[in-house]
Amino acid sequence: MEIEIIENKDVESLGLKTVVVRYMHRWKLFVAAFLFSLIPATLYLVFYPQTFDFMARIQIQEDKDVSVSGLGLGEAAGLMRSFGIGGSSLGVNIEDEIAILSSNWLLSAMIVELGLNVEYTRPYSFYKMYREAPLKLSLDSVSMAGFDSEYRFAVSVSGGKVTVKAKSKPGSWKERFTFTSLPAQIKAEEVEFTLDFDNGASIDQDFKMNIKCIPVNWVAEKLSEDFLIEDLSKSSNIIELGCSDHVKARGKAMLNILVQKFNESAKSFKQSKDRPMRAFVNQRIDSVVSELNEVELALKAYKTQNEMTLLESDVLFYTEQMKELRVKIVEMETQSYLIRMMDDYVQDPANRYEVVPSLIAGNVESGEAGSNLGGAVTSYNQAIVERERLLQSSNENNPAFRSMNVQVDKLRNGVYLAIGNANKSCEMTLADLRTKEKMLFDKMKTVPALEYEYVGFKRRQEILQGVYLLLLQKREEIALSHGQDYEHVRIVDPAYVLKKPIGPRKLYAAIGVFLLTLILPVGYLFAVSICRSLKEEYLQTK
Repeated sequence: MEIEIIENKDVESLGLKTVVVRYMHRWKLFVAAFLFSLIPATLYLVFYPQTFDFMARIQIQEDKDVSVSGLGLGEAAGLMRSFGIGGSSLGVNIEDEIAILSSNWLLSAMIVELGLNVEYTRPYSFYKMYREAPLKLSLDSVSMAGFDSEYRFAVSVSGGKVTVKAKSKPGSWKERFTFTSLPAQIKAEEVEFTLDFDNGASIDQDFKMNIKCIPVNWVAEKLSEDFLIEDLSKSSNIIELGCSDHVKARGKAMLNILVQKFNESAKSFKQSKDRPMRAFVNQRIDSVVSELNEVELALKAYKTQNEMTLLESDVLFYTEQMKELRVKIVEMETQSYLIRMMDDYVQDPANRYEVVPSLIAGNVESGEAGSNLGGAVTSYNQAIVERERLLQSSNENNPAFRSMNVQVDKLRNGVYLAIGNANKSCEMTLADLRTKEKMLFDKMKTVPALEYEYVGFKRRQEILQGVYLLLLQKREEIALSHGQDYEHVRIVDPAYVLKKPIGPRKLYAAIGVFLLTLILPVGYLFAVSICRSLKEEYLQTK
């Protein structure tokens, strides 16, 4: 067995040696292949446009609500602190921000801004011109959003005439146009383009160029693969953006405009989110003012009818004993009122897919009656916000969107149930407090009977005053928030070009030369050997 293995190894070594020696005898063929391979390598290094990498860094800012509880607003600030209400901040989810930055919609907005869906090239050139093309092809926003085919135009300006050969891909549309002046309209199926001179070019100049108009979402789909968007680290809010291009101005513009559109999108989303809150607060202020006026007029009539003066001095008799009890009753009444406000808002069909205002949810959650309600409202609000984000990047026929609607409806039912439970709990607590209050009044036989009714009026007045001040403070908070120059992102590093070009790469040219030098001779010799073998077999069979 060992002798057979040694013999096999000797045979393999002898066979390999024979092949190597045979190839070495044809060294001229390898030299010729090497010289030939220098041609495509040289063409690649000469004609391939120099390509650069671009980088930018941004920091996502936390969306902090403006808090005015410390601005010295007197009783309103104290009431806010007593309910545990203050400024709140929403955490940043870097993965969500990266998904938005790389979304087709945001990339499309950047592409439309820079006009990257229209490519201008000279005949037989790899170089895509940017801002220096002698012609400009444009179309309106409706046509840009509607067409789903690639249109190519071969333009020739010669002898005072403009000749355009246009065709669609995919598609069978093909047509030829001739113009004696520009601008001119080119009707291509359902899309209408406008062709005009740019950068000082005129019809007296002779030149040729190719123009390609691609659907915006196709370009965005390709860019989403070419763009590098990732977080700097898992513990930071900094995102790195990168891309490559052979035009420095275009590469930097793509990153800068993408960040600008991302910031504008965040501003628009924040304003749309605060708009129903602002309308709700204004509506409730008008309602509370009306109720407060009614209570104050009723209190005035009651005091006039019963000839009550300096009643506060009489109330001091039992104030110290009832102080703690009254504070609890006021707090529970306020929570009950806010729960009813929330119920009215949620039950309103117009607010079916609107976020429950944090003003109500935060106040109710701070009390013991709304401890479970706060969690239900938070989950519902998060689902509504996720639905709005999904709607921005898709349509209502999307299965994911319909599934999200089902989830939102289930969470809304949970909110209904939580509101009912919170309302019952609040009513039970209020009933218990009023029972204790009545017992205390029964002990105060020296207090006039009218005092009880007066306390009811006064309590109602205090509740409405507290709600009124709270709503005024929230409106001021929203006004201050919109008055600030809010920026969702802070630019850490504006777009810049890296020093070392990434193309054309000499290493790729060297690898190509090496592979062609080996493959061409070996392939030729192998083909010759096969042909000889086939020829010998053919001669033997004759």
